[in-house]
Amino acid sequence: MEKTQLEEYKRWFTEFVAGYYADGDGFLNQNINLKECHTHRVCKEMRELAAALEMSCSDSFLAEAIALFHDLGRFPQFKRYRTYKDTVSENHCLLSLNVLSAHCLLNNLPAEERAIIKKAVEFHGALKLPLLDDRTLHFARMIRDTDKLDIYNLLVQNYRILTETPDQFKWELEFPDSPECNSQIVEALLNNCLIDYRQIRTLTDAKLLQLGWVFDVYFDYTLQQIRDRGYLKALIRFLPNTNSTNTVIKHIETYVETRLAGGS
Repeated sequence: MEKTQLEEYKRWFTEFVAGYYADGDGFLNQNINLKECHTHRVCKEMRELAAALEMSCSDSFLAEAIALFHDLGRFPQFKRYRTYKDTVSENHCLLSLNVLSAHCLLNNLPAEERAIIKKAVEFHGALKLPLLDDRTLHFARMIRDTDKLDIYNLLVQNYRILTETPDQFKWELEFPDSPECNSQIVEALLNNCLIDYRQIRTLTDAKLLQLGWVFDVYFDYTLQQIRDRGYLKALIRFLPNTNSTNTVIKHIETYVETRLAGGS
């Protein structure tokens, strides 16, 4: 991809998002801004990951375009349903593909680049990636990693607000804030397995699922950022002090340190 094409996409994105703000609707505007800012931060994370991986300029631009497009569906999703919960609205990844198609955004790109963007966007929020060719898989892994980096950042910020100043907490809480956790989740994490969202029953379950995302991080650079920025330690502080959570915490900390030290 050429830099001029990426710059054109950025201009389009700014205009596209502007159309979702509404005068006098603070709740809508706050949530649209949340995803607009998230997209810009994921683009920054993508540029830094591409640099760490020493990718070519054209591939770096392609990667950033994927970051720019990955959450396009969030804007019509929230305007239509006033929620970001896919479970009670629509799959935001598929909505993103619909936006790409409706606006004919990829029409001027080579077929290979169109296919890579579509697959990376479609599966960035899936539990697991499907079988993909090596080049597409590489970009799909990049968007999943960079998306996680910013989500970890947001989670830490918002769990801190929930703990210290709960009256200022703005996110939707889907689950009761209970110290109890699903034993199946604990067992899965101790086997380095990802958690199906449908298994979550409490906020503690959700926090354990998020902690377990480290098993789905593809690049050591990303894992190092998660550790060095303090995201793991911060999330751990927001977990209840129980035998089950402490067992999972120790296992995950050992996994991260072993992997970054070059172990298996």
